[in-house]
Amino acid sequence: MLRVACAVVGSLALMAPVARPDVDAVTFATAFHGGTADQHKNKQISGTGVSFHGAIPEVIADGSKRTSLVMTLGRAGDARPGLLKTWDEFVAAETARTTLVVALSGPELPSPPASGPTTYEFTGVYDGQVRTIMRAPGSGGSTERDSGPCPGEQPRLIEGGTGFYCAPLLTGAKATPAK
Repeated sequence: MLRVACAVVGSLALMAPVARPDVDAVTFATAFHGGTADQHKNKQISGTGVSFHGAIPEVIADGSKRTSLVMTLGRAGDARPGLLKTWDEFVAAETARTTLVVALSGPELPSPPASGPTTYEFTGVYDGQVRTIMRAPGSGGSTERDSGPCPGEQPRLIEGGTGFYCAPLLTGAKATPAK
């Protein structure tokens, strides 16, 4: 009888969902930048980022609009990317084409204040979707070429994708101002 009880309890324990730890957003964005983001597909991505782009109106399939955000996480190539805190640091990373970002889409994302860049803690799921991001004004003096818009999102009048790059999109995202 004891063996049966242990077998039942053991079977139930094996079938119980195991909470997987979230993937760090910098690790994920670095993987995306390197072309290996699929290893994190359908996983929860969490981190802290700065919204230099401000609120971006997003049109949903039913025609309604909601706020979308782009979180800047740091610079690709840094040994340990840290948050970019000033507009000048952000423009320098944009000019060097090394900005690590993720785009957020969710039903209740906050609108950043107009007073300037805001730091957020966020979470969302990467399901393979991407979003085209426009480079910051004043970041055009680079000898590096932009990667251009995401596949299928090429604007008609933009030659060669200058000023645009592709970023991973986290769906079902939530964000709160960091304390």
